[in-house]
Amino acid sequence: MMQASATEESVSALNRLVQFINKHVPFLDQSFSFVGEELTITHVIVPILFLIILNLFGNICRALLINRVLNRYIDDRKTILSIGNTTKYTILIIGVTVLLSSIGISSNSDLNVPLFGEEEKKVKLFDILRISFLFFLLIFVTKKLKIVFVHQIMSKYSNDIGVSQSIGTIAQYLAIIVGGFIIIQTSGISLGSLNVLAGALGVGIGFGLQNIANNFISGLIILFERPIKVGDRIEVGNVAGDVVKVSSRATTVNTNDNISVIVPNSEFINQRVINWSHNDRSIRFHVPVGVSYNEDPAKIKKILLDVAAGHPDVLKKPAPDVLFLEYADSSLNFDLMIWTSTYINRPKVLISQLYFEIFEKFKEHGVEIPFPQRDLHIRSGWPSDAKDR
Repeated sequence: MMQASATEESVSALNRLVQFINKHVPFLDQSFSFVGEELTITHVIVPILFLIILNLFGNICRALLINRVLNRYIDDRKTILSIGNTTKYTILIIGVTVLLSSIGISSNSDLNVPLFGEEEKKVKLFDILRISFLFFLLIFVTKKLKIVFVHQIMSKYSNDIGVSQSIGTIAQYLAIIVGGFIIIQTSGISLGSLNVLAGALGVGIGFGLQNIANNFISGLIILFERPIKVGDRIEVGNVAGDVVKVSSRATTVNTNDNISVIVPNSEFINQRVINWSHNDRSIRFHVPVGVSYNEDPAKIKKILLDVAAGHPDVLKKPAPDVLFLEYADSSLNFDLMIWTSTYINRPKVLISQLYFEIFEKFKEHGVEIPFPQRDLHIRSGWPSDAKDR
């Protein structure tokens, strides 16, 4: 009843405005027939002017938010633009809804057809549209608030971006769940009328949506247990790269070739995952080196340690070390062990730089680098029976 009275008041307000304009501007009082309704030119001009003014008001609000308000609190320009644009479009949608209600298209309109539910608790078309818009707005707002929370608030208390992202994502999910219940309850839809929809959803999860549900639950496990987090260097299957995003369904891994690989979350739970930076970003690399049997092992150890000490990205603590591994067929084999925290995502680059420097040092000190060789002994002379032949 309250919705019906509100609709009647808005319609009567529009009619009074049209009558007032037609009274003072007579040439706009020209009537014509449209879909069986008698309308005047004013009936067409007023909604158009309303939309123009509404769009102007939305642009003003957007400009004020972007240039005067949000830039004081948010550093990310993309987030500022997204919030400003969303505010404008929300104003336009609300204004269009008011306009449609004022011309008679409201919850009591014939277009608002029932879709499902019991007689007294039927869910209608406009209810679904309104809830869909509110859910879209809820998800968008929580997503932007998560960005602000992670980069503007959590960054002041934690330097670990992975921890901040996990806390922000969990807070976003909780806000969506609580906001979703509030939207459904305040929309006047009884949860009992959604039993049929919930049953269909359950059947869908049991069949076609099983993988999606599995990945979603795996995403929650990743967020709470944190076997991986944003910024980690990982290897899963044939994929090796840095974790750049952990979402509800999949995780984005960026390789050294700047290729983004979308990995379903269930693979991180069901497969073995190598996390190079799970505890910290200090990693030990092995650089195998072989020299000739003519070289002094102590001299080789000193050269290798000097090369490691001269590289700016090799950590001083733990200190580099050299192991004498074996007497191989053609060489004396050593293992240069170094620690680094900067080349965790580019181990081949660091090893290549060390090999270049080792080659120069070996050439400077006259160290012989071996190559595979075999000694072939040929016995002189032929057997006596072969000579007779």
